[in-house]
Amino acid sequence: MLEKYAFDYKLNKRHPRGIDLGSWLDREKLAVVVIDMQNYITKKKYSGKWSSGGQDNYYYNRINNKVLPNVKKIINYFRNENVKIVYTRIASTNTKLLDVAGIGRKVLYNELEDIEGHIYHLNSKEYASRVDNEIMPKEGDIVVLKSSSGAFCSSNIDLILKANNISRLIFVGGMTDACVSSSVRQAYDRGYLPIVIEDGCIAATEDDHLSALKSIKKYYAWVTTTKDLFLKYKNIY
Repeated sequence: MLEKYAFDYKLNKRHPRGIDLGSWLDREKLAVVVIDMQNYITKKKYSGKWSSGGQDNYYYNRINNKVLPNVKKIINYFRNENVKIVYTRIASTNTKLLDVAGIGRKVLYNELEDIEGHIYHLNSKEYASRVDNEIMPKEGDIVVLKSSSGAFCSSNIDLILKANNISRLIFVGGMTDACVSSSVRQAYDRGYLPIVIEDGCIAATEDDHLSALKSIKKYYAWVTTTKDLFLKYKNIY
């Protein structure tokens, strides 16, 4: 029955979500979206108060030994393939965060404390809001500022992607159960094909990470690993 409908991808029941791998990984329409891999997430000075519910070993071992290395591999690999790399930063250009709506403004303005108990803000110029040095954007990459968890409701990322004929998105970053999850859902609802890299994402606890992935995989995206992504991409190209 589906054959009578028009899709911009090929169907294949044996492949993820019934969509052909060549369509998922069409490099002419593909981009890597790095969600909020900023110092406030990756550096213990900023995230030490809320990461892992006190179980620092899980969070920082995962960040330093798995997530950052995998994100770096993915960025470098696809940059060499001339695939667009898009970074999002949750950051305000206003010193009073007047572009942040609702409860989010209260959280970002008054509830982020570093490990010494000092309040910090995610103003776009502050160190806490910058992308981690390990995976800094390079010339030709795209950087988008957003003021909410979901990239598509508080930035011009949708316009940028469509202007570049991009409709397949590889998501990595943090947090799996917050900004990644929200952005994936919003991408799905706008007709993108979202791919989420399990070992390229981070949440405060393992339970939070796995629970978010379970929902994402059930409804919204193809969830895979860095190794499997590279293997399938190389088999196509």
